[in-house]
Amino acid sequence: MMRRAEDRLRSQRGFTLIELLISLTIGLIILGAAASVYVTTVVNSGASISASRLNQELGTLMSVMVQDIRRAGYWRDAASNPIQNPFNTADVTALAVRPSVADPTGVGSSGQCVLYAYDSNDSGSLDSENLFGFRLNNGVVEMRLGGLNTNVRHDYCSNVGDDWQPVTDPNLVRVTNLTFDTQDSTAPSTCLNTREPDGLDNGGGSGVDDDREYDCYDTAADTGNITVETRQILISIEGELVNDSAVRVSLNQRVRVRNDLVRKR
Repeated sequence: MMRRAEDRLRSQRGFTLIELLISLTIGLIILGAAASVYVTTVVNSGASISASRLNQELGTLMSVMVQDIRRAGYWRDAASNPIQNPFNTADVTALAVRPSVADPTGVGSSGQCVLYAYDSNDSGSLDSENLFGFRLNNGVVEMRLGGLNTNVRHDYCSNVGDDWQPVTDPNLVRVTNLTFDTQDSTAPSTCLNTREPDGLDNGGGSGVDDDREYDCYDTAADTGNITVETRQILISIEGELVNDSAVRVSLNQRVRVRNDLVRKR
């Protein structure tokens, strides 16, 4: 009878201290692994959301620039006399790239500012509401919504009185680079001299009416020649989040200006 009572007591004994410590250690290891997985998931999700937000911001900006730049040179009466297009005049209103806001007189094929004009209100005449552009100014991309210099020979990115408005939020995004390139090697702009073929050797270097004579970038047009320029622009954007510079996005897109530059030399 006593033996049976002792067996009962022995079967009801709890865990030893060593067993408890081992169980506690195993439990802590499991909890630590679960916490580590949770933290990693949260961090990765946060980074993914941040990158997605930045990508959306710059993607929207790119779409706005592409859609507007495509309209450069539009004039409601262009079909009747494209040479007289007031919105597509070389050195005045035709699309032009400037190196930067800090270099107002510079001209080139690549830069951080692009200027152009188009008949936005279908008035047929050039006015201050028809001057547009995009520029990078201290980490913020700005769009020109009007200007006061419709009668000057050269239009610059820092003219006093022009209406430049931010299109990126400086509290959210810092744009580190914005470049407009009109002579990208993969899709360059082209120039056609309409005098060809004329049966003459105009200096192309390889015979009468050769390909170089058609190309007015290669062989200079003579006074009175009419040329037609197609314009391709490569737009490149790079940006980062203001509160996390490690989150960066870069985008590139080519845009074909719909209205060719037709002019009499």
